[in-house]
Amino acid sequence: MKIRLFSIFLLLTGVIFADAYRPPNMEKKIFNAKKLSIDKISKSALFSGLLSVARDFDDEENEIDFELRSNALAIAGRLDPDSVNFQDVLEDLKVRSKTVKQDNTKSDISSKIYRGVRSLLRKKGKEDNEKCGAFCIDIALRLDPDGKYEGNLKDYQKKVGEADWKDMLDAPVFNNPWDRQQGGNEFKERSETIPGGEAEKFAAKQRTVYGLSVRTLSNGRHAGAAASLSATALRDKDVDGIEFHIDQKVGNMTGNSLEEIMKLLRVRHDEDGSMPSGYKVEITFEDKDTLLDGPSAGTAMSIILDSLFTGRELDDKFACTGAITADGKVTRIGGVAGKIRGATNKGCNLVGVPHENIKGVSDILVLDGIEKLMKIQVFSFKTLDEALEVASKDKSEKVQSTIDDFETVAKLIKSKGAASLADAKVIALLEDVVKKMPNHQSAQILLSVAKKEEKKILSLGGSFHQIDTNISGIAGKIQTMVFSGQFEFGAAEEEEAKEALGELEKISPKIDSRLKDYSDSMLKAVKIYSGGRGSGEKDAEFVKRLKKEWEEVSAKRKKLMGDPEIMEELYG
Repeated sequence: MKIRLFSIFLLLTGVIFADAYRPPNMEKKIFNAKKLSIDKISKSALFSGLLSVARDFDDEENEIDFELRSNALAIAGRLDPDSVNFQDVLEDLKVRSKTVKQDNTKSDISSKIYRGVRSLLRKKGKEDNEKCGAFCIDIALRLDPDGKYEGNLKDYQKKVGEADWKDMLDAPVFNNPWDRQQGGNEFKERSETIPGGEAEKFAAKQRTVYGLSVRTLSNGRHAGAAASLSATALRDKDVDGIEFHIDQKVGNMTGNSLEEIMKLLRVRHDEDGSMPSGYKVEITFEDKDTLLDGPSAGTAMSIILDSLFTGRELDDKFACTGAITADGKVTRIGGVAGKIRGATNKGCNLVGVPHENIKGVSDILVLDGIEKLMKIQVFSFKTLDEALEVASKDKSEKVQSTIDDFETVAKLIKSKGAASLADAKVIALLEDVVKKMPNHQSAQILLSVAKKEEKKILSLGGSFHQIDTNISGIAGKIQTMVFSGQFEFGAAEEEEAKEALGELEKISPKIDSRLKDYSDSMLKAVKIYSGGRGSGEKDAEFVKRLKKEWEEVSAKRKKLMGDPEIMEELYG
């Protein structure tokens, strides 16, 4: 499992695996860190262990709850409030309500905390040591209740008493306009009921479509996935009206998305005679055993639910992603390039994305060339009605001829090679496709290539993503070295560092110019790490040199995050 240091985008990826985050209250007085009597090495180990708890990690996929993570961060921050690493974790949790995973195991972390506790309580009569120790003991026991240090820790706890965590956490952080519910993010089955009408029955009993999501892999990279989403309408004598039920646990954002869809459906069907009564509609995701959240399934849900009322049949090769509003607008989501890759892996050749995400579609060309864009046809949508035009099995003449013409172009290019894009016939066909449907993004991008006007630089979000994932394998090791002050660098680390350096150098010319300073600083830091100690350089000297550049990376990243224009483009 690898750690990613700077995950600052993909706000709405559609899948998360965490509860609501409550940041630590750093103002509460619990002990005086300046009066602690503890040696430097033990303090460093204790800080490192606590910070590892605060970060997201797992031992064979056992997640650590947010309260424990926030409690651990509260103590780590009091031990070293000026630490760049502490500030990074605190900011990442506040901004995204999550961090990413790392290599440390419970055993490793427990060992570090235990060493710190033992050093703290070795000093007799030190009140602040005992107060700090009580909190650290509680964290260690909650982290690994059956670990090898359990007995010793409980003995220590009898001497110093139990920790008082009252008022240690601030209010939950709500960073997303979809998350309007108070009290934190709760994963549960969701139901919404709307008034019924006079229709005898639904026009269709069941509809299915593919929805797209992004999952963060253990190495920090994002993998797109396409999974089916179905709606089944069943008569239910106990239902007055129509009840729509998501039959698995989902978070607040998905729940709020369902609320918006209910308003949308009522506006569309209250007066058209298609509204029945006495039905329960079960909404089922293919990933039934996964905790789902995010509004990015909104468009897919709207398509299948609307089709129950109209009887519209859906294309089984169509997949889409996008949030939805009550007035039928398809709005932006995160991770669009990865989601499109997920569609191709599932065999879907028609893909719909929000119009606001078209920059992310161009990232596929920058990274992968034209091959993927010939295997799929990517459309952008501003409204649900535009999405339904492509999602329908029985398409209008305009839509079907557009799809057929693009397939003809793709076959020509495949048979004659990429150079055939300059052929007048190919250009004419692409221009005809774009004229008929300007939202055909695959055609728009191929036409830009044919006219030598293609985008050669990644979008802002794509640039961050590429920098971030390419250093994901070594970031945790650099951080550990920096805040522990201990030099650990073997053949495996050297090989991994050189691979990361090569990837960074490869994508550097494709990075958005606004990230150049950040990218250059990251390159410099990775080069230092990759090169290891210089001739005659001591371990401490090397770590100091690395630390200086790593702090420079962090400073440049924070400057970017403080730029309203950058943040608006990333999250707006």
